[in-house]
Amino acid sequence: MKQSFLIILLSFCITVPCFSAFAEPLSSTEARNAAEEINIPEISAEAAILMDTTTGKILYEKNSKNKMYPASITKLMTVLLALENGNLNDTITFSHEAVYSIEPGSAHIAMQEGEQITLEQALYGIMLRSANEVANAVAEYVDGSVSAFAQHMTQKAKELGCETTNFVNANGLFDENHYTSAYDMALIAKELLKQDAYLDMMSATYYEIPPTNKQQETRYLHGQHQMLNQNSLYYYDYATGGKTGYVTQALNTLVTFAKKGDTQLVAVVFKCSGAQHYIDSKALFEYGFANYQTTKVLSMEAYTKTVEVIETYKNKTSTLGNITIAPKGDFYETLAADADLTTLKIESDFPEKINAPVTQGQEIGSLTVKLGEKIIATVSLLAQSTVETTSPETRLAQEKETKIKILKQIGLVFACIALAFVILLSITRTIGHFKRKKRRRQRTLRRKKHSKY
Repeated sequence: MKQSFLIILLSFCITVPCFSAFAEPLSSTEARNAAEEINIPEISAEAAILMDTTTGKILYEKNSKNKMYPASITKLMTVLLALENGNLNDTITFSHEAVYSIEPGSAHIAMQEGEQITLEQALYGIMLRSANEVANAVAEYVDGSVSAFAQHMTQKAKELGCETTNFVNANGLFDENHYTSAYDMALIAKELLKQDAYLDMMSATYYEIPPTNKQQETRYLHGQHQMLNQNSLYYYDYATGGKTGYVTQALNTLVTFAKKGDTQLVAVVFKCSGAQHYIDSKALFEYGFANYQTTKVLSMEAYTKTVEVIETYKNKTSTLGNITIAPKGDFYETLAADADLTTLKIESDFPEKINAPVTQGQEIGSLTVKLGEKIIATVSLLAQSTVETTSPETRLAQEKETKIKILKQIGLVFACIALAFVILLSITRTIGHFKRKKRRRQRTLRRKKHSKY
């Protein structure tokens, strides 16, 4: 009996602290973090990232900077360089090397040596059918050879801030030295959205290439990205574009854009089996749209200011004029989906006057963006024009001109004094003349008066 009582008592002592610990209420921050942890998707992709394409903010990542084999999502960089360096109406002629250097059985649209299509048609062949020989031809069109184009691709990736990327071909066919990362592919995809031509093409699921100089039949191109296909089990309402990829060593890779309201996201997933690349991408988008929103927190037009530009010479300060300062552009921020935008406020900090010289693009002041009392961003105010200091030659000319003005002013003063003196003298003489004349008249009148008597 005593042993049973001790066991019950010991159990009670152990349990009480547990109850008291759970009775402690969570702070609002802890509650939010806990809620977000519950909502974070579980994905099977070996590496992945979800990025806000407007702000560049990373909303989710998993092994995002690990070296991965991209397969055909490589072609997004091929399309980017083609649009940056080509003309959609230009004609592309397929070389023997472009057509016959691809692996047997890999994706193609049966282009022939010597066949010609436009760059626009070629890009649809790349985006919809992942045609490897077309990617080769585009590379040759841009840089003369696939190897030169691959170097161009790698250099462009570095310029975009990519940290784990090396391209050796234009189509993504496997090579141990051809690799990238989820983070780097998100940067490349984000840059591609700056191309208006791509924005017009990205959502296409069907395209026709009419007969060419070598092919009498029309080529009918159907898109492979199932999140864009309304008849697919994996169709996603908010998906707007992207690129599929597959090689044995990489399994399925996928880049997808999706937009809901003003929020546009890109999801990148690597090394997925079966249809998991579509399932994972949708899960990432659902998480992103549920928890975040892209908000324009300030507009360039609304926060354009004027600052006086001055310079000091020989202890004398002069005004050289006014310059306009403004943010680089409209500024967007990724905020929590439930953020109270009524608490959004902007505080400005810039001088009323600034010393020359001023260079266009120079930071003059800043804007602090707050949500409630929390600072969420600091935006630079930049000079919109250049104001130089006065050159020695100009300064000498100005000093000479000033001296001449002073001398002219002194001369004018003396002239005015002289004129006033002349006028005063003339008036004095006139007055004196009238006084003398009056005295003579008075004397004449007195003489006449005395003569009567």
